[in-house]
Amino acid sequence: MAEIFGALTEAWGQVRIGKLRVLLSLVGVAVAVAAMTFVIALGQVAVQTIQDLNDQISGRPGTISLTVTPKKADENAPQDESADQGTGQSDGQSDGQASAASQGGAGAQGGAGAQNATSTVSSSRQRERISTAMDDFVKRYQIKHSTTFYDVPLRLAFPEGPAKVTSTAVSSQYRVLHRTQVEQGRWFRPDDSDDLSPSLVVSQSVLQRMGIEKLEAPVTVEAYAPVHTTFTIVGVLPPDPSSSMCFEQNEQGQTVKCAEPLKAYVLRDSLEQVLPKDYPLPNPTLEIWAGKSGDPQMRTLVRNDFDAEFGAGSAQVRSNLQGAGAGNQGDTFIRVVTAAGIFVMLLGALSLVNISLVTVRQRIHEIGVRRSFGATSQRIFFSIMLESVVATVIAGLVGIALAIVAMRYVPLVAILGAEPLVRPPFPMTAALIGLISAAGVGSLAGIVPAIVAVRIRPIDAIRY
Repeated sequence: MAEIFGALTEAWGQVRIGKLRVLLSLVGVAVAVAAMTFVIALGQVAVQTIQDLNDQISGRPGTISLTVTPKKADENAPQDESADQGTGQSDGQSDGQASAASQGGAGAQGGAGAQNATSTVSSSRQRERISTAMDDFVKRYQIKHSTTFYDVPLRLAFPEGPAKVTSTAVSSQYRVLHRTQVEQGRWFRPDDSDDLSPSLVVSQSVLQRMGIEKLEAPVTVEAYAPVHTTFTIVGVLPPDPSSSMCFEQNEQGQTVKCAEPLKAYVLRDSLEQVLPKDYPLPNPTLEIWAGKSGDPQMRTLVRNDFDAEFGAGSAQVRSNLQGAGAGNQGDTFIRVVTAAGIFVMLLGALSLVNISLVTVRQRIHEIGVRRSFGATSQRIFFSIMLESVVATVIAGLVGIALAIVAMRYVPLVAILGAEPLVRPPFPMTAALIGLISAAGVGSLAGIVPAIVAVRIRPIDAIRY
């Protein structure tokens, strides 16, 4: 350690003596390190931004989604009721046929109405059965992070007239799995489920359509669908990043940004309290965040349990890890940029090699004196090589500092097309890659002058 520390101290002293020479020879290395580190950092931030957007759409990595299409009937359903319904339907059809000859088919219409009512009741019972099975599964295996959701038609009253809003009924943990951000107001709370006015979290376009600039407090809005009641807006989502990349032509033929779509989330528990019991709702989708390690086991568990209850092939299980390639693409991008940066630094280090060779020729007498006083070839080799390493490391630190400053002020929205959910700090991986690359290039650049210095014989060096 003493020899290494002494060699580093000696190398630093030589760099200080020839600082102007080092500065001129390492400008290219510093610029190459700055460019490479900046591009790597920007690539990592871009990958993180894409991952954040994917999380909002498909959930955090390791999220499993389940939809159920029963393949067998409910064994616990009352058979007598089904038989009565079938008998009533047959009687209605017979009466309809008998009266069709005399009344023009009015009885047939009555039989069709009875059949539609039976279908609605059956669908409601099936949906309740699926929803109960999902709740039981979450409780049985003590799953911490799960959510259920389904699309629901929502038609709100605006000053310009009623309009359809794309809405999703969700449970409160939907935000955890999908990293849903709220720019104004708040997300759903557990006590919102008891409100007779269902809670809404809407897009900014909904708020603007209502003529409100900023949500200072909860606002009520009248709704015509799915039921005529009032909803309470408790939160507002950030602007949709996809709208900033969409353009259309207005009536005057000018190209303008697309209008942000009307979007809303409604708390499922509070919504279902105000709906009629026989209201036809779609079957819910269950999402479970199992993480990357628990994903395969949870997929098997979900499929086996729900297939056993609803019939083989009833459970459609998907994972957002299937076909995910953002991480691999990010690693490939980093490798390509690193290789290109090292190649550029090698070109910049050629001037350092030439200057180091000239310096060694000028220090032949010094090297001879040191060898005569007992300096070994190994000590001479490392002292010369470390001069280049120390010089390139200094250049690398300068380049990294420039990259950090550039990343702090770079407009990510303009470059990436979307603002990250949370602006990440400067990636340390990019800084380490830049520093290690600079040190490696310095080592390669110092090997040739070091070999030349070692081959100098002491007697010749003293005579020089």
